[in-house]
This record gives sequence, C-alpha cells and structure tokens, in this order.
Amino acid sequence: MKSIMEPSSSTMQKEVVIHTSWSRYQWFIVTSLFLAMVIAYLDRINFSIVMPVLIKEYNISPATGGILLSMFNWSLAFFYLFAGPLIDRYHASRMLPLGVGIWSLATVFTGITTSIPFLGAMRALLGTGESTLVPSAAKIVSEVFKKEDRGKVVGIYFSGTKVGVTLGAPLAATIMVAYGWQWVFYITGAISLLWLVIWLPFYRRNKEVIPAEVNEENEKQGSISWFSLLKNRSVWALILGQAGYLYVYFVFITWVPSYLVLELKMGFLKTGFLSMVPFLLAVIAGISSGWAADWWIKSGGHLSLVRKTFIGCGFILSTIFIIISAYAPTANLTVLFLILSMGSLGIASPNINSLPMDIASRRVVSSVSALQNFGGNIGGAFAPALTGILYSWTGSFQSSLILTGVIAIVLGFGAHIFLIGKIDKSVGIG
Repeated sequence: MKSIMEPSSSTMQKEVVIHTSWSRYQWFIVTSLFLAMVIAYLDRINFSIVMPVLIKEYNISPATGGILLSMFNWSLAFFYLFAGPLIDRYHASRMLPLGVGIWSLATVFTGITTSIPFLGAMRALLGTGESTLVPSAAKIVSEVFKKEDRGKVVGIYFSGTKVGVTLGAPLAATIMVAYGWQWVFYITGAISLLWLVIWLPFYRRNKEVIPAEVNEENEKQGSISWFSLLKNRSVWALILGQAGYLYVYFVFITWVPSYLVLELKMGFLKTGFLSMVPFLLAVIAGISSGWAADWWIKSGGHLSLVRKTFIGCGFILSTIFIIISAYAPTANLTVLFLILSMGSLGIASPNINSLPMDIASRRVVSSVSALQNFGGNIGGAFAPALTGILYSWTGSFQSSLILTGVIAIVLGFGAHIFLIGKIDKSVGIG
C-alpha cells in the first residue's frame, strides 16, 4: 500500500503543470479579461476622439465637454460602491455579464443625438455598466490563480486598458472620418456585445478548473463587514493612491487627443494615431513590470518592497516627464515627453492593481478592489472637468499638465509609498 505521504505519478504531474504553466482554462480567463479591458477602453476613448467635432460643429464649450467626459467617471465611482459588495455576494458570474450588457447598450445609444442631457445620461450609464469589470476581474483571478502568478495575470489583462486606448483612438478617428461620428458608437457598442456572446458559454464557475492549492487558500479566507473595510489604513492608501493614478490616466484619455488638435494644431487622423503611442509604450512597460515583479517575489523578494519599488519608480518618472512636457519648446518634444510619461505610468499599473489581491481575502477582494477604484474614479472624474475648466480659463493646457504632475506625486506616489504600510493579506481574515 502506498504511503499517504507519497504522491501518485498523476498528482506529481498535476503539480508540475500547476507550477510551470497555466491550464487552457486559465489562459481563457486571462485572454477574456484582457479583451474585456480592451473593449471597455474602446468605449471610453471613443467620446474623447469625437469631442473636438462636438466642440467645433455643435458649439459645445470645452467646459461642457469636460463635464460630459467626467460624467462617466462620477457614475463609475458611485456604482463601484455597490458593485463590489454585489459581486462578493452574487459573484462575477452574474454581475459581469449584466454590466457588459448595460455598457454595450449605453455605447450604442450615445450615437443617437447631440442632446447634452441625453449624452450625459449615456455617459453615466456607461460608467454604471463598467463598474462591474475590475472588481469581477479581481474576484475571478483570486479564485483561479496563485499569488505568485497574479502580477503576470494582472499585467496581461490590465494591459488591455492601454491596448483599448491604443486601438481605440485610431479606430474611432478612422470610423469618424469615413462614416461620421455616430458610427463610432454603433460599432464599438456592437463589439462589446460580441464579447458577451463569447464569454457566456465558456466561463465556468467550479472548482474542477481551479488549481488545488488555490482552492485551499480560498477556503481559508474569512469575511468582514464591508463598511469596516474603511477602518483599514491600507484600504485608504489604495483609495487615495488610485485617485492619483487615474487622475493622470484620464487626463491622457480624455484631453490629450483634444490637446493635439486644439493647441498643437494636428489633424484628426494624425491625432488618433499619435494618441495610441503613449498607451502602446505603457502596455510594454506594464507586462514587463508584472513579469519582473513575479520573478522578484519568487526569488525571495519581500512583497512590500517589490510592489513599492515598481509603483514608486513609475510615478516618479511619469511626473518628471509630464512636467517637462508642459515646458517643451516644440510640438514634437511635447508629444515625446507625454509618451514617456504615460509609458512610465505603465510600470506602476500591474503592481497597483495587484494590491487588492495582496491585502484582502477572497471573500472581500471585490469590495476592496471596488473601493480602490471608487477613489480612482473620483480622481478620474476631476481630471477631465478640471482640465476643461483650466483650458477655458487660460487658453492653454500647460497649467493642466503641471497640476497633473503634482497630483501624481502627491496622491499616487505618496499614498502608495508612505500610507499603505506593510503589504500583506490582512483585510477580511477571520
């Protein structure tokens, strides 16, 4: 009779597979979440590409345009407060498809009219639907992947946010020039619905497709009252730090395309293609830093040191480059330093978005992720509004770029490096 301490050959085989590669189902999860992020950001960037047309042809002021852009973020931030707890209670298997359906329809209907109240309502509905994506992704990844692999996983699927902008800007510009601005929303909304049709038959919520040691880790997790999460210092660090991160990110998404058209006098097609370059660099930086962080952790690096090193370097470099861009003497140098700023922020991205899984138990990871992104989208909501207001007042984007750099270093760098403390799984245990 075999000793209970002696693993069977099939068990050993499974362990080797678990430690050296991902299963096909795990690759399906990573790929699907990556594509969901791509599509979500197609649906975010499209309005930014259309905005100069609305300003020039429909007499929408830059300040009103900034408010319309920020409506998405205010809605997203507000509904994160509900999405996290609902996903923890009813699971991503129900809430994610519901959210995708809502944001797909909101995107399609945005092309119907130029009525300001209606456009604002559709931007708000887009935020409502997309509030389910990031917390659902955190829940699914925490269930399916070990912590040593989550930096890579987050780096891959969160690179979809940059790929979405990278593809979305030239795609929207090309559609708009060829068919009119309305078709930008009809086509991108249809792409979202296509993702949902593919996801529903293949996603399976059962333990047979999850590595055994991840199941064991999941079962050990405890629960905690959602409101008591706000008593935790690390949760507040995530909220404030993400506010700094997404402020910078949404300045790039919402106003950089208009900056290139309105101040640097570039054409729509050139703007669409130039707008994608910063995010392309951020994709490369994000995936690379996610893999590097996992390698460092597996090599014995302390989790706090690893995360803070990548996050800190990303924010410092991003701030330096964006301040330089504000004073660059030529349009080419301005664009170059904007590209380097967004690329540097990509270094921080996978490590920032791994933090909810680092500090929270599986049972509350969606709530912690939602709170993180609630704070982030408060910052993201102020970004287009303040940028539009400052541009209206000054006729220049220079002051907006300086403010963006200050917020990046104070909130993004400061909260993640000094407020968060030691990074360990301390939220929601017991």
